[in-house]
Amino acid sequence: MLIANVSPRTMAKTTDTAWLCHALQDDEEQYDIVGYDADHSKQFERWSQKDKGDFRFPVHLQASAQFHKEVVPPTGKTIAMVDCGHSENHPHITDSVLRLADLVILHMSPTGADYERIVEPPDATPFMDILKRTAPLRPSRAMPPTWVLLNRTVHNAGSTAYYRTEMAKEGYEVFTTVIPRSETLGQSMGFPILDAAKTPFGALVTEMKKRGLLPVAEKVQDLR
Repeated sequence: MLIANVSPRTMAKTTDTAWLCHALQDDEEQYDIVGYDADHSKQFERWSQKDKGDFRFPVHLQASAQFHKEVVPPTGKTIAMVDCGHSENHPHITDSVLRLADLVILHMSPTGADYERIVEPPDATPFMDILKRTAPLRPSRAMPPTWVLLNRTVHNAGSTAYYRTEMAKEGYEVFTTVIPRSETLGQSMGFPILDAAKTPFGALVTEMKKRGLLPVAEKVQDLR
């Protein structure tokens, strides 16, 4: 499957993408990961290099408006994780990635600024409209399943619940799992990622499996 990690602007998307990749690898399902850096910043790919994060999976540079023609989504328990360029600045890349996406994760901090950039940006297209315009170009002719991941949250802050409700009103599914504001996560760029399954990203993988968003091995019932 192919998971598109998206945001209109800088919203901790690349950090989330990298940690989620490692949490998927650490999970009991032992997902195989292949990364695609579809952002001109090349941050995801640079972070994967041996002298920086030393990832256990390859990350390919693929910031192209022809992404949908150049990438073949994997099957089985292999997951292609795409760090997509900001939709405000690179709409053609976003459109191309969305044509292939089996799942879209929309990364967002629970703030008025991030909410506005997604729902009613002053000089850009609302993200729901991006999903709608891409739908006719997809094999299913339908929008891909899209879930909001709230990140940089503050413990017990009312903003998390408020923006969860507001995004639901806008027609989005919202993960129960949130990614808290954390120095460990915020300062991890360029350093090896360790024990990802023990972080909120491990909890996110568990939630994704429970919601049927990830492939899982069939459990064989013992009838003896």
